[in-house]
Amino acid sequence: MNTQSVDCGCDETPQPLLSVDKALDILTSTTQPIGAIQVLALDESLNRILASTVHSNINVPGFDNSAMDGYAIHLKKDQIDTPGGFSFKVIDRIPAGSVGNKLAAGCAARIFTGAPIPEGANTVVMQEECELIENDTHIEIYRPISRNENIRPLGNDIKSGAVILDKGIKLKPQDIALAASVGSSTLEVFNKIKVGVFFTGDELVKPGCELKPGQIYNSNQYSLIALLHNLNCEIINLNTIQDTFEATINALESLENQCDLIMTTGGVSVGEEDHVKPAVESLGELNLWRIKMKPGKPLAFGKVGNTAFIGLPGNPVSAMVTFLLFARPLIKKLQGCKNYLNTAHKVTANFDWNRTKPRREFVRVRIDQSKIPAEVTLYPKQGSDVLSSMVWADGLAEIPEKTTFKKGQVINYYPLNEIMS
Repeated sequence: MNTQSVDCGCDETPQPLLSVDKALDILTSTTQPIGAIQVLALDESLNRILASTVHSNINVPGFDNSAMDGYAIHLKKDQIDTPGGFSFKVIDRIPAGSVGNKLAAGCAARIFTGAPIPEGANTVVMQEECELIENDTHIEIYRPISRNENIRPLGNDIKSGAVILDKGIKLKPQDIALAASVGSSTLEVFNKIKVGVFFTGDELVKPGCELKPGQIYNSNQYSLIALLHNLNCEIINLNTIQDTFEATINALESLENQCDLIMTTGGVSVGEEDHVKPAVESLGELNLWRIKMKPGKPLAFGKVGNTAFIGLPGNPVSAMVTFLLFARPLIKKLQGCKNYLNTAHKVTANFDWNRTKPRREFVRVRIDQSKIPAEVTLYPKQGSDVLSSMVWADGLAEIPEKTTFKKGQVINYYPLNEIMS
């Protein structure tokens, strides 16, 4: 595949290197959620982005209920917190889903977890602490008893009118369960964003085919599509297209009106065989950025008509790292996510960094959680072509520009299992 040059889009004067933070700010500040909403049944809502805040219209629980199997008791005032030895007449049995009869003072009802507390009852004693006597018509309790033991009060979990789910969250199983617990059968979610992809390069070969001299397998296609699937995107994949200006124009035009975002890898430099750059510029606008980072210095961002366009570098590690650091936050903001930025964790480095470098580096590391604090080890080969490093690694460690340090330095760490979802 054609690897991007570090050209900035201006043939004469190179663009100054953008900081990682500035590039990310430009990407996300110029992006707004797609806004289109659909209503889905709870069973269809997993991993979708919630489009409206959810309030509860009921109290949960809607009545005082028993926290365990035992006996609901009408405890007299003179029996509260005094030595045990009291007996109570058992007059009722209340399973979950039933409503018991009113309890008079000195009476008890067999009660089961989740069943409503009957009128008159003011405490529940677990069954293991009660002894049945007088042919099982009474119970006796041999310890001091307090009011409101083992009673879950009305609204203990959720009060009527309370916010239970915030707009912009990615719905997890527990979120869906909570919505069900207040009686919601559907949820409003943002539509999935549609991402169009295609790949150029006469040297690219589909896995499974025989390689000829000068050819390589198109790993970027499969990494990009897998990363997009992880983000729950709808993908329109044109596969590898003919490496001509006309074919590139046709691909862009076919995706423009179908997609919220178009993505490619490689092919946006100024070489004679790089047709993506002039094709995008003829249909919209394109900025070629030189970002002050490694791997992945070149990044293209622009529009095809009104559709956002991102061109990732061609080297496989560079493509993945720039996707995770830049495309992921942009996509999550398009999706309507409230928290769209990557979150860094603090770890200690199990390596020295002896040489100052002008660019911020995102190195592949493996984490050792048995250490306190957690410690990361560097993969020995950090080249942008070393795709095996991404398989070995648990995450990316951030090395600030113009920095040296010794083993034990605290640095930022981005777990792959978090930034790939």
